[in-house]
Amino acid sequence: MNESHDPLKSLFEEAAAAGRARASYAPAAEISARGRRAHRRRLAVLAAAACLVVGGGGAALATLLPGSSGPVLPATTPSVGGPTPARTSTSTEATLPPGTATAPPESATASPPLGTPTSTSTTTTPPGGAG
Repeated sequence: MNESHDPLKSLFEEAAAAGRARASYAPAAEISARGRRAHRRRLAVLAAAACLVVGGGGAALATLLPGSSGPVLPATTPSVGGPTPARTSTSTEATLPPGTATAPPESATASPPLGTPTSTSTTTTPPGGAG
């Protein structure tokens, strides 16, 4: 084979030789500083991931736990001969079936909300008709 002298090839070889002559290793302090920075980053990412896992697990557990089953009954029953407690509007609303309306108290002077009947009768019919 006929080897010809390629000027481009010789220029690349000269550039590679110059680069090898100028190349040097980084100081040990710089290499260890890079390692410490990388280690701190890994620990920060690991701590953030652990916080997300614990927080997400807690949120999932809170949504999966059953809610309250109902009102808590008193520890003792009131005596039969004692005074009866006065009923308030919140206690009667809590005992009525959903969808029934209550009469406004006598002291109420505000007009009823729109879309509600203006009758002040206290008779209500249970849902599903009279029976």
